[in-house]
Order: sequence, then structure tokens, then C-alpha cells
Amino acid sequence: MNDTSTSSTPVVTAEQARWFRFCRSGLATRFVTPEAVASALFGVQAQILPAAALALWNRAPDLDEARFNELLYTERTLVKLWGQRGTLHLYASADWPLLHGARSINRTWWERQVGEDGQDEHEAIIERVALLLRERETLGRSDLRATQFELSDDHFSAWGGIFADLVRRGYACHAGRAGNEGRFAHRERWLPALDWRPPDANTANIAVMRRYFAAYGPATLHDFAYWRAVGVAQSRPWRQALAGDLAEVTVDGRPMLVLRGDLPHLLAQPPARGDWPVRMLYRFDPYLLAHREKEWVVDPADYNRVWRPAGHIEGVVLVQGRAAATWRYDRKGKGLLITVTPFKRLPRYVAGAIRKTAPQIAHFFGLPLVDISEQVD
Repeated sequence: MNDTSTSSTPVVTAEQARWFRFCRSGLATRFVTPEAVASALFGVQAQILPAAALALWNRAPDLDEARFNELLYTERTLVKLWGQRGTLHLYASADWPLLHGARSINRTWWERQVGEDGQDEHEAIIERVALLLRERETLGRSDLRATQFELSDDHFSAWGGIFADLVRRGYACHAGRAGNEGRFAHRERWLPALDWRPPDANTANIAVMRRYFAAYGPATLHDFAYWRAVGVAQSRPWRQALAGDLAEVTVDGRPMLVLRGDLPHLLAQPPARGDWPVRMLYRFDPYLLAHREKEWVVDPADYNRVWRPAGHIEGVVLVQGRAAATWRYDRKGKGLLITVTPFKRLPRYVAGAIRKTAPQIAHFFGLPLVDISEQVD
């Protein structure tokens, strides 16, 4: 039993907090569907689309790359949008109105540059492009360049440009690639049956905050603000609205928050060390992105092996919910080569789990496993 000392605030061990996050991330018991994963985690980062696909594969059964593409581009139950932190994410399509309501308070880079004097002109351009987008099946930057619209180079930026503004307003979503060009589609053409009644910003962000603490708790308000890319002060009214639903706990001496109904799960005893599933999470996995401080998931001495220059985040092998190695895959001929870089010698059962998981990763891509190699960093 946890010692609550002289306070009524539950005391939680780091291992209990980590096990709770591990479970809520779908890494102990998988979710039923990829859409359920995307909804529970409220987005899976998708700057590298195969990495997002592997994040879903790690958490949902019977998924391979072909099925993933069907969900995203044919059935369209998943949708690719710029989301929290202004980065590309996959969402359950049914959550698009909620995301739109929540992000209505976040302006894009271009919106911040034009200022008040240029706002009317900017809005007129957005509406003209949105009308063209509705008329076309899909639209790319080359199509815009062929128009007579008066657009600057910034509008064609690979970081989003005018399409980021169209997504932020709920007009557009990513519609795959044609050759080397990203394509976009109008929401009304891509998902004509979607119930588009976005909640107001406060209602939406309260709902998003609830999902955050359900999936990533225990956490601090600073963690939420970091994940959501808003100011802490901006988050406080949403936290106050959830005051009756949130409970304070202490994790290794740090005050944190968790949904009150989740306290019994959080206070449960984690399994023995060897009974935690070993997981191979790929790059930019949601498990690594939801908390400002990273010591709970990686030793400080190994931080720079996972969080690399220019914002790159490596794939990791999780042992008892903590990073014990990094890994990458490469296509080699007609197969897949997986390279694992341990931080130190891995226990035999972990090496065995990697040997078992690696062919499954290759199977996801419809390829044979060529080899698993170990590299010294």
C-alpha cells in the first residue's frame, strides 16, 4: 500500500506512473482498432508517415501497411492534419471537429506574419483557394502555381504554407501524394458524411485536456501545455473546469494530476520486471512526446541518443517501460534490415523479444526480414 504520510494526497511511485502510462498508451493490452488508438491518444505524430503507421501497429491488432493505407485513403476513418505543436498527426476522422474547435485559438505561422493590415487580403486568398479546392478532386502546390492567384513563395512553403491555413480552418486535409507532391482535399469532398459541428474553443480544449490526462496521466499542467503547445496560463481555466474530475497525486515527490476515476488503476501494483512486454516503438512515438521532462522514460545519460539534433526522435526499445536501446529499419534489396543500438548489454529475454518482434515489423511492410544487426553507438 502507498504511504500517504500526513497528507490525503496519494503517493505514487515512478514505476506505478510508468506502468499506468504504458497501459493507457495501448502497449500492455492493445486497442481494438487503429481508429481507437488515434482517438484515445488524440493524435499520432505523422511527420514520418510510416512511423505513425508503426505507432498504430504497436497498439492495434491485424494491421499492415496495406490496411493502414486503406484506412487513411480509402475508408478514410483516419485523417492526416496539422495538429498539436503545429506538427502533422493522424486522427480518428470523427475527431476532426473536436481538433478544429481546440485549435481555433492557434494561428499558423503565416497568419502571425500578415498582421492586422494584411488580414483582409489574406482571408480573401484563403477563401479563393478553398473554393478551388472544393471544385477539384485534390489540389497540390503545382496546381496553385498554375493559377493566376497572387501568391508569394511563403504560400508554397514545404512546412505548410497556405495549405496549413486551409487545414487550420477546417477546409482541407492531406490526401496522399502524387509522385513527389503532397495533395490536399476539401473536407466536404473527402468526408462528405462527417458531422461537422465543431465545439467552441473552451469546450473543445476541456475535452482534449480530459483525454490527455486519461491517456498520459499522471502529468502536470506544464506537461499538458507542452503537449498541446499552449501557454500554461491559457490552460488554467480548462483545468479549473475539470477540477471535480481531476485528483492530485505525488509522483516521486512531484505533484501531478490524474483523472479521479483512474486512481485505482494508477495505484495498482505493476508486474514484476520480466513480465512487462518489451516494445519496439518507432520514431516520434506518442509515448515519448506527451511529457516535458523525459527522465521517466530515458536515463539522462542516454537522452541525446533518443532526442537528436534538429528535433529528430529515434525509435526505442522499451524495457519495463523505459528506453534501453534505439533502433531503425532500412530497406535492403527486397527486404528489411533492422539495426538496434543498445545503451548497454541487453538481458537475454530482451534480445529474444527483439528477435521475435523484428520479423513482425518486416511483415507489416510486406517484406522479409533480411537481418537484425547490433550497432555500438
